[in-house]
Amino acid sequence: MDRHFLITVSDQKSALYGARFVGDFFPDKTNIKSTLFYSASQTRLPAEKEKSSEPVTLRKNQEKELQAKGEEALKHAGTILMEKGFLKKNVIYKSQTPMFLKVADIIQEGEKGAYDAVVLGRSGISMLEEAFEESVSAKLFEKKAPFPLWLCNTSEGVGKDVLLYLDGSPASFQMADHVGFILADSKEHCIDLLAPESVFLEPSLMDQYIQNLSRNNLDINRIRTQLPVSSNPAQQILKLTERKAYASVALGRAGSQSNNILSRLFKGPVCSVLFREMKHASLWLCG
Repeated sequence: MDRHFLITVSDQKSALYGARFVGDFFPDKTNIKSTLFYSASQTRLPAEKEKSSEPVTLRKNQEKELQAKGEEALKHAGTILMEKGFLKKNVIYKSQTPMFLKVADIIQEGEKGAYDAVVLGRSGISMLEEAFEESVSAKLFEKKAPFPLWLCNTSEGVGKDVLLYLDGSPASFQMADHVGFILADSKEHCIDLLAPESVFLEPSLMDQYIQNLSRNNLDINRIRTQLPVSSNPAQQILKLTERKAYASVALGRAGSQSNNILSRLFKGPVCSVLFREMKHASLWLCG
């Protein structure tokens, strides 16, 4: 069963966390495809140059420099994937001059490419936070994303298992389906379920989650149930990730329409707390 990821890269070291995570997460890369995507930042001329006779030449020089940086970043990311066992034929390189805001270019590529997930390293996460102040990006994130987002910290010292938080929202059912699809053929990974008591003690809901997880023939013996969550699910998840080295925490983007940037970007207090405070595990989001 092929899985295809869009992995964003840049010339910043932390942007390569996404490539490293995907390379470390899947022991068998035979059916894993990765498109490495570089979208250069839009250039802005210094104020004193904008009225001079040089701006066109200067902008062209800047674009050439960005293109060279992009090619180098893509080459570096490709080398990482190949060193981690990816087949050369399964690594695709894609670079473009920005059409919109950088974050909007990534989202547009994610939509048209029908990827199974869009993967960003830490610098990409910071870019999302900063770009969210722009109205174009705000509108894009306010609507339902057609693909899951993987937001990656360093993959060093993390385990293989996934902690899946189930809050009863439509987005969490979507995430259960995504986790089941991604891990169906990866027998090294187990899934730990965490849910509020209202969900945990409702058999029909838990049965539906198990059905979503096993839809792609994932062995249900790899699914383990945790205790119901406390009154503060974000803090409980953080404690669980401190006690056990999870590779990822997966959940649906749902909840508040807060004025806080991170709460709006990651829709809900659990997502925003995990974004700020989770140090090693990657964060998988749907919805």
